[in-house]
Amino acid sequence: MIEARQQRFRGLTTWELTGEGQAGSPAEQTEQLLAEIGRECEAIGGGLSDLVFIRFWMRSRAISNEVRAVRRRLIDDKSRTASSSFFSTGVFHGSGDVRIDALYCRDNRNAVRKPVEFHPPRRYLHYLARENGLFTSGMAEPGASVEEQCRKNLGWLDSALQAENLQWSDVCELKLFRERGRGIDWEPVLSMLATRYDPEATILTLFDVDGLASPEKHLEIELIATRPGD
Repeated sequence: MIEARQQRFRGLTTWELTGEGQAGSPAEQTEQLLAEIGRECEAIGGGLSDLVFIRFWMRSRAISNEVRAVRRRLIDDKSRTASSSFFSTGVFHGSGDVRIDALYCRDNRNAVRKPVEFHPPRRYLHYLARENGLFTSGMAEPGASVEEQCRKNLGWLDSALQAENLQWSDVCELKLFRERGRGIDWEPVLSMLATRYDPEATILTLFDVDGLASPEKHLEIELIATRPGD
């Protein structure tokens, strides 16, 4: 069962699609969820290629390779999205091992879909530009301190905005994730962000998770921005 919720970012209409796995292996749950999300996209009027962002939640790191293999098989190059992955038991309401949060955007049938890689490429995109929106993957980098990690993460967000001729004043949503048990204080992170984003125009949400996709990374930031005037 996929829950669908419409939301608007300064004139850009999106649908947030969320579902949890039920019976079967983690691979089977992932396949079933992506199939259900695909059907929901079709009901709205598009398909998987109209997704702009996917967030994968898993109960444990042990199942990540199994989930990733299904993801690679079912999401082809033309349907690649910005993305993030986390391990956390607290987001699950049932007994499933996999949860997917996806963002659908198809205001304009003729809109150019622009996936942008890192250099050199990584397993995931740097960001996806679609319609009038910019959707970054979760930015997470290793570092000796939370300030160093945050500074590196912000550097990647800065470069994505600059490449698309956007400013931090165009950012409409930020989601921050920290790994619990690491003693990470939000205060220095929010202090570094305060010089960039507009709290009156940006929805900021903070999350605690059991783990990020890479065990050496402990802080992650997702960003959505829209073009001026939209």
